[in-house]
Amino acid sequence: MLTRLRRGPTRAIGTIAVLATLTVACQSADQGPLQAATGGVLRVGVTGDLGRLESLNPMATNLFGSWLARQMVYPSLIQLNGADVKPAWAESWTASSDGRTYTFKLKKGAWSDGKPLTSDDALWTAEIILKHKDGAAGLVASALDGVKSVAAPDPDTFVVTYADPLPPTALSSLAYFSVLPKHVWSSHTGNGGKDLMSFHPEDKLPMVSGGPFTVTEFNPNGTTIFEPNKGYYGEPPKVDAVGLEVFENAEGLARALKSGDTLAWGYTDGPAIAKSVEGSKGVTIQRTPAQAVAMLNINTNPKKKDHPELKDVKVREAMSLAIDRKELIEVELNGFGQPGRSILVPSQDSYVPGTIAADAFDPVRANAILDELGHKRGADGIRVAKDGSRMEYELVVWELGRVAEILQKNLKAVGIALKPEITEEYTATVAAPDGKYLDFDLAFSYWSYLEPDPSLSLRIYMCDAWGSTNFAGYCDPKYDKLYAQQRVTLDVAERKTMIAQMQQMVLRDARATLPLYHPDGVHVISAKWAGIEPLRYGADLWTRARRNEG
Repeated sequence: MLTRLRRGPTRAIGTIAVLATLTVACQSADQGPLQAATGGVLRVGVTGDLGRLESLNPMATNLFGSWLARQMVYPSLIQLNGADVKPAWAESWTASSDGRTYTFKLKKGAWSDGKPLTSDDALWTAEIILKHKDGAAGLVASALDGVKSVAAPDPDTFVVTYADPLPPTALSSLAYFSVLPKHVWSSHTGNGGKDLMSFHPEDKLPMVSGGPFTVTEFNPNGTTIFEPNKGYYGEPPKVDAVGLEVFENAEGLARALKSGDTLAWGYTDGPAIAKSVEGSKGVTIQRTPAQAVAMLNINTNPKKKDHPELKDVKVREAMSLAIDRKELIEVELNGFGQPGRSILVPSQDSYVPGTIAADAFDPVRANAILDELGHKRGADGIRVAKDGSRMEYELVVWELGRVAEILQKNLKAVGIALKPEITEEYTATVAAPDGKYLDFDLAFSYWSYLEPDPSLSLRIYMCDAWGSTNFAGYCDPKYDKLYAQQRVTLDVAERKTMIAQMQQMVLRDARATLPLYHPDGVHVISAKWAGIEPLRYGADLWTRARRNEG
């Protein structure tokens, strides 16, 4: 899910999410029987804006290429197939009667350097994440949200104890718990934990891996090669290698798809790729339920001194009414999407109350609100706030794309000017200075979620997510209290009521963020490959890939 995240200040992420651009080709279940063949190189295409494989350190980056690689190289207790939780390194698990303690029985495995993979690795990784969850491990801490303690009673058993009982769906967050090799990482915990972020395992190849593949060649802007790990605990890969290849833009990836050389299924660039390859021989297009949201965040920190008018929820309402979400979907998504409704994604719609709907495109009403508030237009058409300041705001983005251009046009029509600020250090820029949220005005973000449970989506706007995932500077102790309560409420109806209250607080009472659109999952499928299911997250996404000779 996925906003642009780079090395820099720590931040936690839902999936995350994470994340979002293009990944691997998939074979749909309705394409008929296949004759599978082993071997070959599965070439995976990603686009450079979000897909670069910056590092194999999960604490340093969460760009989508890095997020994909994590599934191939690090062990995880469980994995996801849509909404279903499936075994991964853990072959089975049991829950205590009070719903607080989960005991995982682990499969035998080894790191790629031959060292045994044991529960001690999971124990060390979890303890280091919990210790530095508000610092260096912030980017991965949400995977262990609510964990009180961990234990490794024997090499093949790992125990996770939560502070409170968990709803069954909440266990899905453990799919994002990447286990690190203790014998490699334990010497990189100094400097108050900051060394955890500066360590780059890709600097020494082949890297030490416990997943189905290890990295033998690394190129963040070219092609990274993943070869099978002989010590992997699960079903071995059916390919000789995976090549994760970065393309400069969607057009280049589309050309490769049409040539039959590169296989991909789309996330943020999926609609663009789909439009380019539509009608091409050997590829088909699939749509899946939207699992992402693009948002315009507004700095809600009450201590921010300039542009006090942005603190007025009526100004934020007017801004939302000025945005043409239909145009955003047509231009940015080629029609493959829905108007932004909530901080949750459509695949989590059962938790979104009917009272939360996408704002209408109503520039007439937006202008009327701003007029009523006394923010008059200047000679150039841009409004002047009541304190005399020009209503011109910086918009933090990672690239000057079509979304920024449409937002500029829409808001200018109601007398508000936007100045895009392009930054590679997105989180640091938004949270500046030093995580205090005193500088930025507006920020575009994008989140993708695979898990059905909404807790990670909701966690973004908690007070303790400042300096990490909280890109609005929003903080309300009442929201945090509701978050803690809903996470341990087992009654589904009662829990949904709490989650509805949280959405109301962020989206209506504060309007801390304005949902723009929910892009559909758009998957470009090559008939040359089979066995990859686009809604999977985990090692099976990669080990099931196989050449199709049918």
